[in-house]
Amino acid sequence: MKILGKNTKKLWATSLSMMLLLTGCGTTGNVETSTPAPEKEDVAVTQEVSKTEESAEPLSKTEQAKADLDFGGETIVFCYPPGYGLIDTDGTSLSLGRRDAKMKELEEKYNVKIEQRDDASTYWENMVTSIASGSPEGHIMVTQERQLLSWLEAGAVADLTTAMEKTGIDFTDTEKYSQIVRKYSNYNDGQYGFSEPAPYVSQSYWFYNKRIFEEMQLGDPYEMVANKEWTWDKVTEIAQKATKRKPDGTIEQYGLGTMMVTDLLGSLCQSNGTNMATFNEEGKAVLTLAEPKGMKAFEQMSDWLFKDKVALFNDGSVDWDATISDFLNGNVAIMCGTNPVLNKAKGAPMADDFGIVPPPMGPDVTEYTIGGAMGQFYFIPKTYEDMADKLLLLIDDLYELPEGMTREDTVIESYATHVRDEESLKNYAEMALNFDTSIYEIAIMAGLDWGDPSLVEICNKVIKGEATPADMMEQNKVQLQTLLDDKFNALKFTGK
Repeated sequence: MKILGKNTKKLWATSLSMMLLLTGCGTTGNVETSTPAPEKEDVAVTQEVSKTEESAEPLSKTEQAKADLDFGGETIVFCYPPGYGLIDTDGTSLSLGRRDAKMKELEEKYNVKIEQRDDASTYWENMVTSIASGSPEGHIMVTQERQLLSWLEAGAVADLTTAMEKTGIDFTDTEKYSQIVRKYSNYNDGQYGFSEPAPYVSQSYWFYNKRIFEEMQLGDPYEMVANKEWTWDKVTEIAQKATKRKPDGTIEQYGLGTMMVTDLLGSLCQSNGTNMATFNEEGKAVLTLAEPKGMKAFEQMSDWLFKDKVALFNDGSVDWDATISDFLNGNVAIMCGTNPVLNKAKGAPMADDFGIVPPPMGPDVTEYTIGGAMGQFYFIPKTYEDMADKLLLLIDDLYELPEGMTREDTVIESYATHVRDEESLKNYAEMALNFDTSIYEIAIMAGLDWGDPSLVEICNKVIKGEATPADMMEQNKVQLQTLLDDKFNALKFTGK
């Protein structure tokens, strides 16, 4: 994996200490009370400035639109789902604090009042009906992949295409906008979602317990990653060694763990250069799990969970975070998980030190590859489509990077206090920065994990030894493809 910039160590230390920057005050010098006659040089400079002003390029369409923007004192509401932590309630988030300060600037600049809310207890349940009634909770709101398609079909989401053309705002600006959100929220030639590049990874990555690795002399995963030895075969070897069984066969320490079984299957597919489902060149949703690369991933998962029995997993019968607790308690050597693992490890906190690495390399690739997902992103309710141009101009200013900061800096600042060492921070930041070019997975967006048939149930039958991966794919691939066809029947993917 690529080494991050030279500022990584400095930013890591700065974020850990959460130091505030002090603003110094200068002294005012003496003011000249008389106005001397201009020298020849002054006249020449004045003439040169005048010429420069005359030759200045005209404002771009976006710059002119911003120069003319005035909300007339109107209140614009940013409404977030409860519990998402998108409001800096305790003043400890540097990034949210900066965003709030930027909002204050924009209030004055555009004669607008900006309100932030996360108190809508029925946020998800009443979204479509509140928009249909003309009373959405906010002007700018949050959605996720699972909700997007049904909300689009219900006509609840504003098409931003006209607003973008009117203002000249360009979502292909990689410094301001997430390209994965831009691309995968575009249907029937309409643009429906947007987000700044997320400073986090929203698909699965892998953790390891440093104490277990040291005590059992399992090697250094960081070196394995650097030497491209962090592979499925290597994880198999480690998981078998790290699994401890009591005399009666009960497992007291697992070599490997995962959240939902589909999290592990998806991660293995992506780490082998494929996915469970994708869009083809014509924009049609197609099942790819049944293809050779996907089947290798399915068979590897089956080996770990059923044949070798070295992996702890969630088959959907327990709380979603049950296996996370086992990892945090030091009972799992390697964990396939998402950001909730990292957040809980910080919050608990986890007693054992842990490291972060990319998913292990599959047999059909030569580089580490990760999955991509839109995660949480923003939309404008259909109610406010007529003022979407003004709202996008506000967003465009809000998404400007702070002066002197890069996207790398925002990732490091956000997660430096979550990790335990610089190598983990480097790996995490590298995955986040490459997220827009990762392998996108549409199976979750399409609801294949809990459909009929569901990927969860298909995996569970394999794990229980009731059928092989090949058997289950042969029995269900037609029905799974039908689910995809039905899901995207009215929505043709047109993202580029």
